[in-house]
Amino acid sequence: MANETPPHATSSEHERDLVERAQAGDQRAFRELYMLHANTVFRCAIMPLVRDRNLAEDLLADTFVRAMENLPRFTWQGKGLLPWLIRIGKNLCLDHLRKAGRTTAWPEGFEQQIPDVSDSNAESLLGRSELSDALRVRIDECMSDLNPRYRHVLELRMFEKRSRQYAAEQLDVTIGTLDVLLFRACKSFRKVYVRRYGSTDEGSEFPAP
Repeated sequence: MANETPPHATSSEHERDLVERAQAGDQRAFRELYMLHANTVFRCAIMPLVRDRNLAEDLLADTFVRAMENLPRFTWQGKGLLPWLIRIGKNLCLDHLRKAGRTTAWPEGFEQQIPDVSDSNAESLLGRSELSDALRVRIDECMSDLNPRYRHVLELRMFEKRSRQYAAEQLDVTIGTLDVLLFRACKSFRKVYVRRYGSTDEGSEFPAP
């Protein structure tokens, strides 16, 4: 079937059509774009930054309001709408945190997975247990590179501070399997971080579940 269109091409063409219709004022097309991307923006861009579900939901709504306002100026470049939406969501989160006088705190134990923490330039990125905006963006970018199951377990245990029992139920695994999954997710995160940003630190620890 040499003439078949690859599924990803069809999906991309469909999304581009939705974007063009939404830019022309089609509210139904914009709602479909929301349904397509809202969950990913929430889990990958907003929740890891604010770690407060109610606030995250408000910021998600603000993200799509901002997207609707700016959509006429969006230029399709083949990567889809998601990277643009994620950038809007992150910027709104960081603006909110700055206005509230808040910084983002380390997920307990997670610093062991960030090579820069033990590098000599760590003080330029960190204020003791607080994350700089730059490092938080690095973490978010690495999280977005993980497979969904690894990303989910890290979000539940390291960012949302859910119990092992709760996380295991959400992932439909035993607690023992959850611990293994978290271990592998941390290792995978570290590999992604080193691949993206490099490191002089070869050690790695597994945070206690």
